[in-house]
Amino acid sequence: ATVIAIMDQDDLRSAIENYFDGLPTRFKGDEMFQSMTATQWNFACFVRFLQGFLSVFASFLLAVQSETVFDVLLNFLGVKFVSELDDLSFNLGLLGYFGEECERATKRISEVMFQQDNRNKVDGTDWNRSWFNKYAHVIGVFGILSTLMGLFLYVLISQLKGDFSAQVINMQVAEGDIPFAALFNGCYRKSSNGMQYERRLSYEQVGFEVSGGKFAFCGSLPETGEKAWIFMVGEDATDPCRDFAGRTEATDSYDILEVSSRQWFSREGVAFGNMEVSPVLESSPDCRILDLNRTQKICDQVDLEGYIDRNQREFPLKSFNKTFVNRAGAIVYTYPALTHPIFVESTSTPSSYELIFFTGQSWVLTDVLKSKTTGGDVSMQEYMDTEPEFRSILLSIVFNGTNVSLVTGSVAMNTAELSFTPSGLRWFRMREAARNVPYNYPTADQSRPVDDILLSCASCDDKENPCSFGGKCLDDGTCACVNGGSGALCKVPPNGDGRCNPYFNNQVYGWDGGDCCGGTCKGPECGLG
Repeated sequence: ATVIAIMDQDDLRSAIENYFDGLPTRFKGDEMFQSMTATQWNFACFVRFLQGFLSVFASFLLAVQSETVFDVLLNFLGVKFVSELDDLSFNLGLLGYFGEECERATKRISEVMFQQDNRNKVDGTDWNRSWFNKYAHVIGVFGILSTLMGLFLYVLISQLKGDFSAQVINMQVAEGDIPFAALFNGCYRKSSNGMQYERRLSYEQVGFEVSGGKFAFCGSLPETGEKAWIFMVGEDATDPCRDFAGRTEATDSYDILEVSSRQWFSREGVAFGNMEVSPVLESSPDCRILDLNRTQKICDQVDLEGYIDRNQREFPLKSFNKTFVNRAGAIVYTYPALTHPIFVESTSTPSSYELIFFTGQSWVLTDVLKSKTTGGDVSMQEYMDTEPEFRSILLSIVFNGTNVSLVTGSVAMNTAELSFTPSGLRWFRMREAARNVPYNYPTADQSRPVDDILLSCASCDDKENPCSFGGKCLDDGTCACVNGGSGALCKVPPNGDGRCNPYFNNQVYGWDGGDCCGGTCKGPECGLG
Protein backbone atom coordinates (compact mmCIF):
# COMPACT_ATOMS: atom_id res chain seq x y z
CA ALA A 1 0.00 0.00 0.00
CA THR A 2 2.87 2.39 0.80
CA VAL A 3 4.64 1.65 -2.50
CA ILE A 4 1.45 2.27 -4.46
CA ALA A 5 0.81 5.49 -2.54
CA ILE A 6 4.30 6.80 -3.40
CA MET A 7 4.17 5.85 -7.08
CA ASP A 8 0.69 7.33 -7.39
CA GLN A 9 1.70 10.61 -5.74
CA ASP A 10 2.37 13.01 -8.66
CA ASP A 11 2.86 16.02 -6.38
CA LEU A 12 5.77 14.32 -4.61
CA ARG A 13 7.61 13.35 -7.77
CA SER A 14 6.99 16.63 -9.62
CA ALA A 15 8.11 18.76 -6.65
CA ILE A 16 11.47 16.98 -6.42
CA GLU A 17 12.00 17.11 -10.19
CA ASN A 18 11.15 20.82 -10.56
CA TYR A 19 13.23 21.82 -7.55
CA PHE A 20 16.44 20.28 -8.89
CA ASP A 21 15.78 21.53 -12.45
CA GLY A 22 15.76 25.04 -11.03
CA LEU A 23 13.89 28.24 -11.88
CA PRO A 24 12.54 28.21 -15.47
CA THR A 25 14.31 30.61 -17.86
CA ARG A 26 11.50 31.05 -20.36
CA PHE A 27 7.75 31.35 -19.85
CA LYS A 28 4.86 31.29 -22.27
CA GLY A 29 1.56 32.65 -21.07
CA ASP A 30 0.52 35.25 -18.51
CA GLU A 31 3.20 37.88 -17.94
CA MET A 32 2.73 37.83 -14.15
CA PHE A 33 4.88 34.71 -14.00
CA GLN A 34 7.83 36.43 -15.74
CA SER A 35 8.84 38.14 -12.47
CA MET A 36 8.97 34.94 -10.41
CA THR A 37 12.08 34.66 -8.21
CA ALA A 38 14.04 31.56 -7.28
CA THR A 39 12.76 31.82 -3.70
CA GLN A 40 9.15 31.79 -4.87
CA TRP A 41 9.81 28.86 -7.19
CA ASN A 42 11.54 26.84 -4.47
CA PHE A 43 8.77 27.64 -1.96
CA ALA A 44 6.14 26.41 -4.43
CA CYS A 45 8.13 23.19 -4.89
CA PHE A 46 8.42 22.77 -1.13
CA VAL A 47 4.68 23.22 -0.53
CA ARG A 48 3.87 20.74 -3.28
CA PHE A 49 6.40 18.26 -1.87
CA LEU A 50 4.98 18.68 1.63
CA GLN A 51 1.46 17.98 0.43
CA GLY A 52 2.58 14.84 -1.38
CA PHE A 53 4.71 13.63 1.52
CA LEU A 54 1.92 14.13 4.08
CA SER A 55 -0.42 12.15 1.85
CA VAL A 56 2.08 9.28 1.59
CA PHE A 57 2.84 9.38 5.33
CA ALA A 58 -0.87 9.35 6.19
CA SER A 59 -1.31 6.30 3.94
CA PHE A 60 1.60 4.63 5.73
CA LEU A 61 0.18 5.29 9.22
CA LEU A 62 -3.26 4.04 8.25
CA ALA A 63 -1.79 0.94 6.64
CA VAL A 64 0.20 0.14 9.79
CA GLN A 65 -2.86 0.50 12.02
CA SER A 66 -5.26 -1.42 9.76
CA GLU A 67 -6.24 -4.89 10.96
CA THR A 68 -7.45 -6.34 7.62
CA VAL A 69 -6.70 -5.97 3.90
CA PHE A 70 -10.13 -4.42 3.47
CA ASP A 71 -9.24 -1.74 6.02
CA VAL A 72 -6.00 -1.03 4.15
CA LEU A 73 -7.83 -0.53 0.84
CA LEU A 74 -10.54 1.55 2.47
CA ASN A 75 -8.03 3.83 4.19
CA PHE A 76 -5.96 4.14 1.02
CA LEU A 77 -8.99 5.24 -0.98
CA GLY A 78 -9.84 7.78 1.73
CA VAL A 79 -6.38 9.35 1.63
CA LYS A 80 -6.39 9.30 -2.16
CA PHE A 81 -9.69 11.15 -2.20
CA VAL A 82 -8.47 13.83 0.21
CA SER A 83 -5.17 14.32 -1.65
CA GLU A 84 -7.05 14.86 -4.91
CA LEU A 85 -9.32 17.56 -3.52
CA ASP A 86 -6.94 20.34 -4.66
CA ASP A 87 -6.99 19.10 -8.26
CA LEU A 88 -10.76 18.74 -8.08
CA SER A 89 -11.14 22.28 -6.77
CA PHE A 90 -8.85 23.62 -9.53
CA ASN A 91 -10.83 21.86 -12.27
CA LEU A 92 -14.13 23.11 -10.84
CA GLY A 93 -12.72 26.62 -10.82
CA LEU A 94 -11.57 26.19 -14.42
CA LEU A 95 -15.13 25.27 -15.35
CA GLY A 96 -16.50 28.41 -13.70
CA TYR A 97 -18.15 26.85 -10.64
CA PHE A 98 -16.53 29.40 -8.31
CA GLY A 99 -17.21 32.55 -10.30
CA GLU A 100 -15.74 34.37 -13.27
CA GLU A 101 -12.74 35.81 -11.47
CA CYS A 102 -11.68 32.38 -10.25
CA GLU A 103 -12.27 30.96 -13.73
CA ARG A 104 -9.96 33.58 -15.31
CA ALA A 105 -7.23 32.96 -12.71
CA THR A 106 -7.28 29.18 -13.19
CA LYS A 107 -7.15 29.58 -16.97
CA ARG A 108 -4.09 31.83 -16.73
CA ILE A 109 -2.36 29.20 -14.64
CA SER A 110 -3.35 26.31 -16.92
CA GLU A 111 -2.07 28.11 -20.05
CA VAL A 112 1.36 28.84 -18.62
CA MET A 113 4.26 26.92 -20.18
CA PHE A 114 7.89 27.16 -19.12
CA GLN A 115 11.27 25.76 -20.09
CA GLN A 116 14.27 24.87 -17.96
CA ASP A 117 17.52 25.02 -19.94
CA ASN A 118 19.39 22.47 -17.82
CA ARG A 119 16.78 19.72 -18.20
CA ASN A 120 18.30 16.65 -19.87
CA LYS A 121 21.49 18.60 -20.48
CA VAL A 122 24.51 16.32 -20.72
CA ASP A 123 28.02 17.55 -21.51
CA GLY A 124 31.54 16.77 -20.40
CA THR A 125 31.84 19.66 -17.94
CA ASP A 126 28.55 19.26 -16.08
CA TRP A 127 27.74 15.58 -16.53
CA ASN A 128 27.36 14.59 -12.84
CA ARG A 129 25.08 17.49 -11.99
CA SER A 130 22.87 17.03 -15.02
CA TRP A 131 22.55 13.28 -14.42
CA PHE A 132 21.53 13.93 -10.82
CA ASN A 133 19.00 16.54 -11.90
CA LYS A 134 17.55 14.16 -14.41
CA TYR A 135 17.02 11.36 -11.90
CA ALA A 136 16.60 13.38 -8.70
CA HIS A 137 12.91 12.57 -8.44
CA VAL A 138 13.67 8.84 -8.80
CA ILE A 139 16.35 9.02 -6.11
CA GLY A 140 14.06 11.08 -3.86
CA VAL A 141 11.10 8.73 -4.26
CA PHE A 142 13.18 5.63 -3.52
CA GLY A 143 14.82 7.44 -0.61
CA ILE A 144 11.41 8.15 0.90
CA LEU A 145 10.30 4.59 0.16
CA SER A 146 13.42 3.18 1.86
CA THR A 147 12.84 5.43 4.90
CA LEU A 148 9.22 4.34 5.23
CA MET A 149 10.14 0.68 4.78
CA GLY A 150 12.74 1.08 7.53
CA LEU A 151 10.12 2.72 9.73
CA PHE A 152 7.69 -0.08 8.91
CA LEU A 153 10.30 -2.66 9.95
CA TYR A 154 10.84 -0.80 13.22
CA VAL A 155 7.08 -0.70 13.86
CA LEU A 156 6.77 -4.40 13.03
CA ILE A 157 9.55 -5.41 15.42
CA SER A 158 8.19 -3.13 18.17
CA GLN A 159 4.71 -4.57 17.71
CA LEU A 160 6.02 -8.12 17.96
CA LYS A 161 7.78 -7.12 21.19
CA GLY A 162 4.55 -5.57 22.49
CA ASP A 163 5.97 -2.05 22.84
CA PHE A 164 2.78 -0.47 21.51
CA SER A 165 0.46 -2.42 23.79
CA ALA A 166 -0.42 -1.38 27.33
CA GLN A 167 2.42 -2.31 29.68
CA VAL A 168 0.37 -2.05 32.90
CA ILE A 169 -3.38 -2.54 33.21
CA ASN A 170 -5.90 -2.41 36.03
CA MET A 171 -8.73 -4.92 36.41
CA GLN A 172 -11.89 -4.31 38.39
CA VAL A 173 -14.73 -6.82 38.66
CA ALA A 174 -17.95 -5.84 40.36
CA GLU A 175 -20.03 -8.34 42.31
CA GLY A 176 -21.89 -10.66 39.97
CA ASP A 177 -22.58 -14.30 39.28
CA ILE A 178 -18.92 -15.13 39.93
CA PRO A 179 -18.17 -13.25 43.16
CA PHE A 180 -14.72 -14.74 43.76
CA ALA A 181 -13.42 -13.02 40.61
CA ALA A 182 -13.14 -9.78 42.59
CA LEU A 183 -10.30 -11.39 44.53
CA PHE A 184 -8.07 -10.66 41.55
CA ASN A 185 -8.88 -6.96 41.33
CA GLY A 186 -5.82 -4.76 40.98
CA CYS A 187 -2.82 -4.07 38.76
CA TYR A 188 -1.36 -6.37 36.14
CA ARG A 189 2.03 -5.81 34.51
CA LYS A 190 3.35 -7.44 31.34
CA SER A 191 5.03 -10.78 31.96
CA SER A 192 8.41 -10.39 33.64
CA ASN A 193 9.96 -13.12 31.45
CA GLY A 194 8.56 -11.67 28.22
CA MET A 195 6.09 -14.52 27.70
CA GLN A 196 3.80 -14.00 24.70
CA TYR A 197 0.94 -16.03 23.28
CA GLU A 198 0.03 -15.72 19.60
CA ARG A 199 2.48 -12.76 19.40
CA ARG A 200 0.54 -10.89 22.09
CA LEU A 201 1.64 -9.79 25.54
CA SER A 202 0.63 -11.67 28.65
CA TYR A 203 0.06 -9.94 31.99
CA GLU A 204 0.65 -11.02 35.60
CA GLN A 205 -0.98 -9.75 38.79
CA VAL A 206 1.33 -7.36 40.59
CA GLY A 207 2.58 -8.94 43.82
CA PHE A 208 1.32 -12.39 42.76
CA GLU A 209 3.24 -12.97 39.54
CA VAL A 210 3.37 -16.74 40.08
CA SER A 211 0.17 -17.69 41.90
CA GLY A 212 -2.16 -14.79 41.03
CA GLY A 213 -4.27 -13.87 38.01
CA LYS A 214 -2.95 -13.72 34.44
CA PHE A 215 -4.19 -12.36 31.12
CA ALA A 216 -3.15 -14.01 27.85
CA PHE A 217 -4.43 -14.68 24.33
CA CYS A 218 -5.83 -17.96 23.04
CA GLY A 219 -5.62 -18.66 19.31
CA SER A 220 -8.24 -21.39 19.34
CA LEU A 221 -10.74 -22.06 22.15
CA PRO A 222 -11.32 -25.82 22.67
CA GLU A 223 -15.02 -25.99 21.87
CA THR A 224 -15.55 -23.18 19.37
CA GLY A 225 -12.13 -22.63 17.80
CA GLU A 226 -12.54 -18.88 18.31
CA LYS A 227 -9.76 -16.49 19.25
CA ALA A 228 -10.15 -14.58 22.50
CA TRP A 229 -8.35 -12.88 25.36
CA ILE A 230 -8.52 -15.08 28.44
CA PHE A 231 -8.04 -14.85 32.20
CA MET A 232 -6.40 -17.67 34.15
CA VAL A 233 -5.28 -18.22 37.74
CA GLY A 234 -2.42 -19.98 39.52
CA GLU A 235 1.11 -21.17 38.83
CA ASP A 236 -0.18 -24.30 37.07
CA ALA A 237 -2.04 -22.19 34.50
CA THR A 238 0.38 -22.20 31.56
CA ASP A 239 -1.82 -22.94 28.54
CA PRO A 240 -4.35 -20.14 27.93
CA CYS A 241 -6.51 -22.32 25.70
CA ARG A 242 -6.71 -25.10 28.29
CA ASP A 243 -6.42 -23.44 31.72
CA PHE A 244 -8.56 -20.34 31.33
CA ALA A 245 -11.14 -19.34 33.94
CA GLY A 246 -12.66 -16.51 31.89
CA ARG A 247 -12.63 -15.25 28.31
CA THR A 248 -13.80 -12.40 26.15
CA GLU A 249 -16.08 -12.54 23.16
CA ALA A 250 -14.37 -13.69 19.95
CA THR A 251 -11.67 -11.21 18.90
CA ASP A 252 -8.43 -10.99 16.95
CA SER A 253 -7.20 -7.81 18.63
CA TYR A 254 -3.55 -7.41 19.61
CA ASP A 255 -4.34 -4.98 22.42
CA ILE A 256 -6.33 -6.18 25.42
CA LEU A 257 -7.62 -2.64 26.00
CA GLU A 258 -9.56 -2.84 22.73
CA VAL A 259 -11.75 -5.55 24.25
CA SER A 260 -12.02 -3.96 27.69
CA SER A 261 -15.62 -2.88 27.11
CA ARG A 262 -16.77 -6.25 25.78
CA GLN A 263 -18.51 -8.91 27.81
CA TRP A 264 -16.38 -11.46 29.66
CA PHE A 265 -17.53 -15.01 30.41
CA SER A 266 -16.47 -17.82 32.71
CA ARG A 267 -15.34 -21.16 31.32
CA GLU A 268 -18.90 -22.39 31.83
CA GLY A 269 -20.30 -19.42 29.87
CA VAL A 270 -21.55 -17.42 32.88
CA ALA A 271 -21.23 -13.65 32.34
CA PHE A 272 -18.85 -11.76 34.60
CA GLY A 273 -20.46 -8.84 36.40
CA ASN A 274 -19.29 -5.49 35.10
CA MET A 275 -15.62 -6.28 34.41
CA GLU A 276 -13.36 -3.38 33.43
CA VAL A 277 -9.79 -3.41 32.13
CA SER A 278 -8.15 0.00 31.94
CA PRO A 279 -4.63 1.35 31.25
CA VAL A 280 -2.29 2.44 34.04
CA LEU A 281 0.65 4.78 33.46
CA GLU A 282 4.00 3.67 34.87
CA SER A 283 4.12 6.92 36.85
CA SER A 284 0.68 6.33 38.34
CA PRO A 285 0.46 5.49 42.06
CA ASP A 286 -2.15 2.79 41.33
CA CYS A 287 0.50 0.08 41.04
CA ARG A 288 2.63 1.46 43.85
CA ILE A 289 -0.37 1.63 46.11
CA LEU A 290 1.52 0.73 49.28
CA ASP A 291 3.18 4.12 49.45
CA LEU A 292 -0.06 5.87 48.60
CA ASN A 293 -2.30 4.05 51.03
CA ARG A 294 -0.08 4.31 54.07
CA THR A 295 -0.24 8.09 53.80
CA GLN A 296 -4.01 8.17 53.36
CA LYS A 297 -5.92 9.95 56.10
CA ILE A 298 -7.69 6.88 57.46
CA CYS A 299 -9.41 6.56 60.80
CA ASP A 300 -6.98 5.13 63.36
CA GLN A 301 -9.70 3.41 65.38
CA VAL A 302 -13.23 2.23 64.64
CA ASP A 303 -15.82 1.28 67.23
CA LEU A 304 -18.38 -1.46 66.70
CA GLU A 305 -21.60 -1.04 68.67
CA GLY A 306 -24.57 -3.37 69.02
CA TYR A 307 -22.69 -6.47 67.84
CA ILE A 308 -24.19 -9.89 68.59
CA ASP A 309 -22.03 -12.94 67.85
CA ARG A 310 -23.13 -16.38 66.61
CA ASN A 311 -23.83 -17.48 70.21
CA GLN A 312 -26.19 -14.51 70.69
CA ARG A 313 -23.77 -12.80 73.05
CA GLU A 314 -24.16 -9.04 72.89
CA PHE A 315 -21.16 -6.72 72.94
CA PRO A 316 -22.11 -3.07 73.59
CA LEU A 317 -18.77 -1.79 72.27
CA LYS A 318 -15.73 -3.26 70.51
CA SER A 319 -12.77 -1.13 69.41
CA PHE A 320 -10.54 -1.98 66.43
CA ASN A 321 -7.19 -0.31 65.79
CA LYS A 322 -5.77 0.37 62.33
CA THR A 323 -2.55 -1.35 61.25
CA PHE A 324 -0.67 -2.29 58.09
CA VAL A 325 1.44 -5.34 57.34
CA ASN A 326 5.11 -4.57 56.75
CA ARG A 327 6.48 -4.37 53.22
CA ALA A 328 9.00 -7.12 53.96
CA GLY A 329 6.16 -9.60 54.14
CA ALA A 330 4.28 -8.14 51.20
CA ILE A 331 4.39 -11.13 48.91
CA VAL A 332 2.79 -13.53 51.40
CA TYR A 333 -0.46 -11.62 51.79
CA THR A 334 -3.46 -11.13 49.57
CA TYR A 335 -3.21 -8.00 47.48
CA PRO A 336 -6.24 -6.20 49.03
CA ALA A 337 -4.96 -6.94 52.54
CA LEU A 338 -1.70 -5.23 51.60
CA THR A 339 -3.18 -2.14 50.04
CA HIS A 340 -5.82 -1.51 52.71
CA PRO A 341 -5.51 -1.19 56.47
CA ILE A 342 -6.37 -4.14 58.69
CA PHE A 343 -8.34 -3.24 61.81
CA VAL A 344 -7.44 -5.44 64.80
CA GLU A 345 -9.63 -5.71 67.91
CA SER A 346 -7.95 -3.69 70.67
CA THR A 347 -7.52 -6.60 73.14
CA SER A 348 -6.25 -9.05 70.51
CA THR A 349 -3.17 -11.21 70.91
CA PRO A 350 -1.83 -13.83 68.48
CA SER A 351 -3.53 -16.53 70.51
CA SER A 352 -6.97 -14.89 70.14
CA TYR A 353 -7.85 -12.03 67.82
CA GLU A 354 -10.58 -10.52 65.64
CA LEU A 355 -10.09 -8.64 62.37
CA ILE A 356 -11.87 -6.28 60.03
CA PHE A 357 -10.15 -6.27 56.63
CA PHE A 358 -10.81 -5.70 52.93
CA THR A 359 -11.04 -8.71 50.60
CA GLY A 360 -10.87 -6.87 47.30
CA GLN A 361 -14.55 -6.05 47.10
CA SER A 362 -16.03 -6.09 50.59
CA TRP A 363 -15.04 -5.63 54.21
CA VAL A 364 -15.40 -8.65 56.49
CA LEU A 365 -15.67 -8.97 60.25
CA THR A 366 -14.17 -12.23 61.42
CA ASP A 367 -15.08 -14.52 64.28
CA VAL A 368 -12.51 -14.94 67.03
CA LEU A 369 -9.39 -16.41 65.40
CA LYS A 370 -6.82 -18.42 67.31
CA SER A 371 -3.16 -19.12 66.60
CA LYS A 372 -1.88 -22.65 66.96
CA THR A 373 1.80 -21.88 66.53
CA THR A 374 2.62 -18.64 68.35
CA GLY A 375 3.11 -18.08 72.04
CA GLY A 376 2.36 -15.00 74.10
CA ASP A 377 5.82 -13.47 73.71
CA VAL A 378 5.12 -12.24 70.16
CA SER A 379 3.24 -9.00 69.54
CA MET A 380 0.23 -8.90 67.25
CA GLN A 381 2.11 -6.76 64.74
CA GLU A 382 5.04 -9.20 64.62
CA TYR A 383 2.65 -12.10 64.21
CA MET A 384 0.94 -10.42 61.25
CA ASP A 385 4.23 -9.44 59.61
CA THR A 386 6.18 -12.66 59.88
CA GLU A 387 4.03 -15.67 60.77
CA PRO A 388 3.04 -17.88 57.77
CA GLU A 389 0.01 -19.06 59.72
CA PHE A 390 -1.49 -15.58 59.48
CA ARG A 391 -1.17 -15.77 55.71
CA SER A 392 -2.98 -19.10 55.67
CA ILE A 393 -5.80 -17.75 57.81
CA LEU A 394 -6.27 -14.72 55.55
CA LEU A 395 -6.32 -16.89 52.44
CA SER A 396 -8.82 -19.26 54.03
CA ILE A 397 -11.12 -16.34 54.82
CA VAL A 398 -10.82 -14.82 51.35
CA PHE A 399 -11.07 -18.03 49.32
CA ASN A 400 -13.39 -20.14 51.45
CA GLY A 401 -15.31 -17.69 53.61
CA THR A 402 -14.27 -19.46 56.80
CA ASN A 403 -14.62 -17.66 60.14
CA VAL A 404 -16.56 -14.77 58.60
CA SER A 405 -19.14 -13.27 60.92
CA LEU A 406 -20.38 -10.34 58.82
CA VAL A 407 -19.61 -8.83 55.42
CA THR A 408 -20.40 -5.46 53.86
CA GLY A 409 -21.95 -4.89 50.47
CA SER A 410 -19.75 -4.38 47.44
CA VAL A 411 -17.48 -1.34 47.72
CA ALA A 412 -16.39 0.77 44.75
CA MET A 413 -12.64 0.23 44.47
CA ASN A 414 -12.06 3.60 42.80
CA THR A 415 -13.82 5.49 45.61
CA ALA A 416 -11.08 6.08 48.15
CA GLU A 417 -13.30 7.42 50.92
CA LEU A 418 -15.30 4.18 50.82
CA SER A 419 -12.78 1.48 49.99
CA PHE A 420 -10.16 2.50 52.56
CA THR A 421 -12.40 2.49 55.62
CA PRO A 422 -15.27 0.23 56.71
CA SER A 423 -17.07 2.89 58.74
CA GLY A 424 -20.52 3.92 57.62
CA LEU A 425 -21.14 0.79 55.51
CA ARG A 426 -24.10 -1.55 55.80
CA TRP A 427 -23.40 -5.07 57.07
CA PHE A 428 -24.94 -8.42 56.07
CA ARG A 429 -24.69 -12.11 56.79
CA MET A 430 -22.51 -13.94 54.29
CA ARG A 431 -24.11 -15.48 51.22
CA GLU A 432 -23.93 -19.26 50.98
CA ALA A 433 -21.56 -20.76 48.43
CA ALA A 434 -22.82 -21.05 44.87
CA ARG A 435 -22.86 -24.43 43.20
CA ASN A 436 -20.05 -25.46 40.85
CA VAL A 437 -17.84 -22.60 42.06
CA PRO A 438 -14.39 -23.57 43.38
CA TYR A 439 -14.31 -20.73 45.91
CA ASN A 440 -16.63 -19.37 48.57
CA TYR A 441 -15.63 -15.74 48.30
CA PRO A 442 -17.23 -13.72 51.17
CA THR A 443 -20.20 -11.97 49.57
CA ALA A 444 -23.10 -10.16 51.22
CA ASP A 445 -26.49 -11.86 51.34
CA GLN A 446 -28.67 -8.84 50.58
CA SER A 447 -31.72 -10.63 52.02
CA ARG A 448 -30.12 -10.83 55.48
CA PRO A 449 -29.00 -7.36 56.55
CA VAL A 450 -27.73 -6.70 60.08
CA ASP A 451 -28.90 -3.18 60.78
CA ASP A 452 -28.55 -3.20 64.56
CA ILE A 453 -24.81 -2.68 64.54
CA LEU A 454 -22.99 0.58 63.98
CA LEU A 455 -19.35 0.81 62.91
CA SER A 456 -18.02 4.33 63.21
CA CYS A 457 -14.70 6.11 63.33
CA ALA A 458 -13.63 6.68 66.93
CA SER A 459 -10.94 9.20 66.01
CA CYS A 460 -12.37 12.68 66.28
CA ASP A 461 -11.76 15.67 64.04
CA ASP A 462 -13.37 19.03 64.69
CA LYS A 463 -14.25 19.50 61.01
CA GLU A 464 -14.93 16.05 59.56
CA ASN A 465 -15.68 13.88 62.59
CA PRO A 466 -16.58 16.09 65.60
CA CYS A 467 -17.48 14.90 69.07
CA SER A 468 -21.20 14.83 69.84
CA PHE A 469 -23.26 16.54 72.55
CA GLY A 470 -20.69 19.23 73.27
CA GLY A 471 -17.70 16.90 73.65
CA LYS A 472 -14.20 18.24 72.97
CA CYS A 473 -11.75 16.66 70.50
CA LEU A 474 -8.31 16.19 72.08
CA ASP A 475 -4.97 16.18 70.27
CA ASP A 476 -4.69 12.39 70.41
CA GLY A 477 -7.96 11.97 68.44
CA THR A 478 -10.10 11.00 71.43
CA CYS A 479 -13.14 12.82 72.76
CA ALA A 480 -13.56 14.33 76.21
CA CYS A 481 -17.29 13.74 76.60
CA VAL A 482 -19.58 16.04 78.60
CA ASN A 483 -23.30 16.25 79.28
CA GLY A 484 -23.43 12.51 79.89
CA GLY A 485 -22.46 11.46 76.35
CA SER A 486 -20.35 8.33 75.94
CA GLY A 487 -19.08 5.83 73.41
CA ALA A 488 -17.43 6.54 70.06
CA LEU A 489 -17.35 10.31 69.56
CA CYS A 490 -19.69 10.66 72.58
CA LYS A 491 -22.59 9.58 70.35
CA VAL A 492 -24.35 7.50 73.03
CA PRO A 493 -26.76 9.70 75.03
CA PRO A 494 -27.42 8.87 78.70
CA ASN A 495 -31.13 8.37 78.14
CA GLY A 496 -32.85 6.13 80.69
CA ASP A 497 -30.01 6.02 83.21
CA GLY A 498 -32.22 7.26 86.04
CA ARG A 499 -30.74 10.74 86.12
CA CYS A 500 -32.32 13.80 84.56
CA ASN A 501 -29.67 15.39 82.35
CA PRO A 502 -30.59 19.00 81.46
CA TYR A 503 -28.85 18.75 78.06
CA PHE A 504 -31.30 16.02 76.97
CA ASN A 505 -34.35 17.37 78.79
CA ASN A 506 -36.37 18.10 75.64
CA GLN A 507 -38.85 16.44 73.36
CA VAL A 508 -36.19 15.40 70.81
CA TYR A 509 -34.55 13.09 73.36
CA GLY A 510 -37.84 12.04 74.98
CA TRP A 511 -37.14 14.13 78.04
CA ASP A 512 -33.90 12.27 78.63
CA GLY A 513 -35.52 8.91 77.94
CA GLY A 514 -38.14 9.46 80.64
CA ASP A 515 -35.64 10.46 83.32
CA CYS A 516 -37.10 13.98 83.36
CA CYS A 517 -40.68 15.05 83.92
CA GLY A 518 -41.59 16.89 80.72
CA GLY A 519 -41.68 20.66 81.13
CA THR A 520 -41.57 20.72 84.95
CA CYS A 521 -38.52 18.90 86.26
CA LYS A 522 -35.23 20.67 85.51
CA GLY A 523 -33.02 19.39 88.31
CA PRO A 524 -30.36 16.68 87.98
CA GLU A 525 -32.17 14.39 90.39
CA CYS A 526 -35.57 14.49 88.62
CA GLY A 527 -37.05 11.13 87.84
CA LEU A 528 -35.29 9.28 90.66
CA GLY A 529 -37.35 7.15 92.93
